[in-house]
Amino acid sequence: MEEYAWTNHLASVGRLPVAGLLRLLMLAPAPVGIGIKGLDGRYWIANQQIERLLCRHGEVLSGKSESDVLPADICQMLDNAERQLLAGQVSPALRLELSVNSRLSRCVWSKLPVLGPDNALAAIVSLVFDAALPQELDELQQTNHQLQLMVERLELLAGTDKLTGAWSRLRLEESIEREIDRLQRYGQPLSVMIIDVDFFKQINDRHGHDVGDNVLRQLASMLLNRLRKADSLTRWGGEEFVVLCPNTTRASAALLAERLRQDVATAEFATTGPLTISIGVAECQRGESWSQWFKRADEALYVAKEGGRNQVQLAPQQVDADATARNPRADFVKLQWHPAYECGNELVDRGHRLLFDNANALLAAILSQCDPAEVDPLIDRLLADVVEHFSDEESVFFAAAYPAASEHATTHRELVARALAFVDEYRKGRRWIGDLFQFLAYDVITIHMLGADRLFFPCLRATEEDGGKEQPALAQGRKTLRKRTGRLQ
Repeated sequence: MEEYAWTNHLASVGRLPVAGLLRLLMLAPAPVGIGIKGLDGRYWIANQQIERLLCRHGEVLSGKSESDVLPADICQMLDNAERQLLAGQVSPALRLELSVNSRLSRCVWSKLPVLGPDNALAAIVSLVFDAALPQELDELQQTNHQLQLMVERLELLAGTDKLTGAWSRLRLEESIEREIDRLQRYGQPLSVMIIDVDFFKQINDRHGHDVGDNVLRQLASMLLNRLRKADSLTRWGGEEFVVLCPNTTRASAALLAERLRQDVATAEFATTGPLTISIGVAECQRGESWSQWFKRADEALYVAKEGGRNQVQLAPQQVDADATARNPRADFVKLQWHPAYECGNELVDRGHRLLFDNANALLAAILSQCDPAEVDPLIDRLLADVVEHFSDEESVFFAAAYPAASEHATTHRELVARALAFVDEYRKGRRWIGDLFQFLAYDVITIHMLGADRLFFPCLRATEEDGGKEQPALAQGRKTLRKRTGRLQ
């Protein structure tokens, strides 16, 4: 297979993220030998320069291993370099003497890793050049630097922290720009929490960094399982995480933060024993930049750490005195949440509060006479959160063995179908946006959420009082719900 076709093939199967750059190197006339080998030790592809150094005249390197063309002592040195790559370490350049056309040639041989889509080692690149050519050494160093920069850029673009699976900082910052824009445009609440593992340095010092890494993986998994789909978890650095909570007020974020703190404090961590976290919470204010908002959350975290750790602290919230003057109609009427609406189950209560916040954001946009192009995303988001809340709610009351669970789930589907029909009629110009809001505010929130939902509240409280079995039941309820009915579409 031709060199160009080989690199196309490698790129298409996802084995070589840097295939485009390597293709240019393979075809370049520079006297640098380049070969790419699989983890079985056999070369997939090699340029003419490396074949000139390693093979007899007329032979090709593709399909061969280094032991087929090199003496045993040199193969041993190269094997040691590859073992370092497999261990995730940097392989040093080796100075070797190769016999080329019956003449000894001093060469420098470098091994570079090629990572696959899962960040695991997928292939190894060999770069070989004549050590007597300082210009080629400079070119090799520049090529190595370019490869490293490209790998770093690919990791950033992936947007995921390799250790924990949480978001990267770049991905968070891109998301924050969009969410702050929604806050400024529609008044949708937006909160952030900064989470820090208490005494994490002692874990690394006492048990080693491998154990510390395992703790971070387990912690990230616990946090992700508790968050909504709309929330995001980012590894900010070291043992610090950031949770971004769209459509979430300071009070709602505080409740979630306290539940996260309790979950971690009661969890079992192998080797290290009990673990605690401290959390700082702040709600973004109109006109506030990301750096200002983050600083307030960070200051709240500092208060939590200084106050003894294993606690949640809220950043002070300033009242926007000019909000009513800027937009009096948007602030004139609002749906008001009351603690009496709570059932005591965090998943259900948080979903109810979220629907209140979403409905108020839509109402503010309507009263402000926003352009339909600005209102449509609010409608889509509200409907998506209604569907997700209904699914979460069903998982809870199925797990609690609520007698009317099936009938209640059927009502959910009917409400979603009616809401989708309202939206379709509105977008075809057959209904006013106020009709849709009235349906969501009256039928979904007032009649169903504050009426029908209260029928299963006693069942939830009874489950919680019965030995505190609610959380295991909730996990089982999610599995049961997906098997019986599937997730709402």
